[in-house]
Amino acid sequence: MKRLYCPPSGNLSATFAACGEQPGVQEIRSSTPRPFIGPAGHGLDECLLMTKILRHDLYLTNVIKDLDAPLAYYIDLKSSGKYTISKEGYQYIEELGDELSKLKNLNVIVAFGNVPLIALANRVGITKWRGNVLESTLVPGLKVIPTFHPATFIPPKFNFLNKPLICEDLLLANQESKFKEIKRTVRNVSIDQDFNHTIQILSYCYEYGLRGRTIDIDIEVINEEIDCIALAWSPTEAISIPFRNQSGDYFTIEQELEIMLLIGKIISSERIAKRGANFIFDTQFIFHKYGIVPRGELHCTQIAQKISFPDFRAGLDFVTTMHTDIPYYKADGKQWMKKGTGTWEQWWSYNGMDAISTAAANPKQIESLIKQQNIETYDRQRKLIKPLIYMSVRGIRIDVEGMLKCKEEEQAKLDILIENLHKEVGYEINHNSPQQVMKYFYDELGLKPYKKRNTKGSYSETSDVDALKRIARRNYPAARIMLDIRSISKRISTYLNIKKIDKDGRYHSSYNPVGTETGRLSSSKTIFGTGGNQQNWPHDLLRFFLFDEGYVGYSIDLSQIENRLVAYVGGVINQIEAFEQGIDLHRLTASVILSKPYQDISSEDGSSPLGDGRQSERFWGKKGNHATNYDVGYKTFALKNEMNEGEAKHILEKIHRGYPQIRNGYHQVIQNMLKKNRMIKNLFGRNRLFLGPIIPSYPNIPKNACENTYREGYA
Repeated sequence: MKRLYCPPSGNLSATFAACGEQPGVQEIRSSTPRPFIGPAGHGLDECLLMTKILRHDLYLTNVIKDLDAPLAYYIDLKSSGKYTISKEGYQYIEELGDELSKLKNLNVIVAFGNVPLIALANRVGITKWRGNVLESTLVPGLKVIPTFHPATFIPPKFNFLNKPLICEDLLLANQESKFKEIKRTVRNVSIDQDFNHTIQILSYCYEYGLRGRTIDIDIEVINEEIDCIALAWSPTEAISIPFRNQSGDYFTIEQELEIMLLIGKIISSERIAKRGANFIFDTQFIFHKYGIVPRGELHCTQIAQKISFPDFRAGLDFVTTMHTDIPYYKADGKQWMKKGTGTWEQWWSYNGMDAISTAAANPKQIESLIKQQNIETYDRQRKLIKPLIYMSVRGIRIDVEGMLKCKEEEQAKLDILIENLHKEVGYEINHNSPQQVMKYFYDELGLKPYKKRNTKGSYSETSDVDALKRIARRNYPAARIMLDIRSISKRISTYLNIKKIDKDGRYHSSYNPVGTETGRLSSSKTIFGTGGNQQNWPHDLLRFFLFDEGYVGYSIDLSQIENRLVAYVGGVINQIEAFEQGIDLHRLTASVILSKPYQDISSEDGSSPLGDGRQSERFWGKKGNHATNYDVGYKTFALKNEMNEGEAKHILEKIHRGYPQIRNGYHQVIQNMLKKNRMIKNLFGRNRLFLGPIIPSYPNIPKNACENTYREGYA
């Protein structure tokens, strides 16, 4: 007999049920034990209130109904996705099936988390499957909608963005509870077609595109070559054109040429609109490989998603779940690519479904953009695709000889630092080994270990950069040397790495029109493994970027733009006067921090005793300005700048006293907009939606969870 048992509860005539993993302490200790009455239950109640679903209309249960043993004793799910089920676990799953089968009116059940997903639908991966309508493998005919557990958005996990997703899934389940069957739009991917049929469909796509229909395109790349390409001419019809199969080439060279010429005709037509997911990748790859120039309107689901719902992932799997009734299909393609399992037909169908998914999802995204008054922002960002392709393919000339010389100089500095580290430690410690570094500081020196929370929510010892910064500010020279070693090592491996330069002597990058949290463009290495992020190079290394003969280059950067926004939007009088009079704001703020006359503030390294004493007085004015603009807490400021917390608190409070309108003006403007509709409208007219926490509320919403509203709102 179970000692700590929690039976199901709720409406036995319900059409809508919800299933959790295992009862918690509060559920067990209640005078009448029942599911979801502890902290997670309160989280569920918040979601039910937001979705206007009545709790007493639901049937609530758990897979495991006792707390006699931990959940892993019954169903042990590993981070790899593999799991084992004990005998008692199987018994509970069987009992759950019998229990649900007796509910004759039940049409749908929400699976809160991986454990009920395993039990009800024999699937794992809640992030992949959430929001999908599945048929139960435990109770045939019963619909299952997986979603995150309400415990994930409350302390201590604080995954706040799970809450709106849970609400979306509850609304979907409420709709699905009105009927028994699974209703899905019928979609068809034409695969394994012969040459003549392929040409016929491509010609049809071309004619259809000329009549105003957007053509959706998706490519799959294997070994730096297009393996198959899909074109969709409606949200329900697509073709996947393969270029190889188990026998080798799918078409003859002559046939492949004719196919690519027709595809090129579609892509390069000014009159045909094209669309895809992360479409800059597909169009750039096709241009790079075949010289096909993308023309006409180019649409992208990733750009639309990052503008309309920037807090959420923009991958096609997430977009498809959010905006369509297409069930999760990505596992087929990923399994084929990574494990080599599955059939060629599955691979081609996966390719075709990618094209269909963008065709089905993007119109819904456009509706959201129009509703948010963000369509102009979307048009502005998608129009960057063509110039960014040009920038990527052309690249920028590099002073290779100068870079190699600089690398030698940096390596010499690094060698000296490593030698100094060995002298300080007393032996040849491997600074790249976390185990050796932790052994030195935590075992040999006896320091209390710094810990970091991992993805599972538990804490483990660490010697990462933050840990070293904390140790360094306690006056342990070895930690400071290790930080310097890491800094120079990054300069050598990231910026002075000659292997990142292409054979043409140029630095190429891949660009994302909405790659940053703020929706601005980002850059990274190319698909061919060269280049990298071109936007964050240290200023002293930019000299290795050379302009082509006959060209003049410009570096366009409005001085202290973020501070100007804060000053003029928030009415920060002293800062506005400084800008109007041409006064250096960072120097002015340093004078506030240090209580020194403006003209006496030094820009010379080592002139300030703050932090580790290696920075200038002006440096701290700049750091302080950025921190107060975004209401960064003193603990975060102390950690980032390697100083004690008392010193950090003193600096930030002095700045806020010197510029009271930052909090009373700028921060208040942001908060007022957020309280109105969770949106911040920036000076370009973009409305940035925040679905996470916007106002701190201890203990459920810590202050640092809201800092990004100030950082990203006006970007």
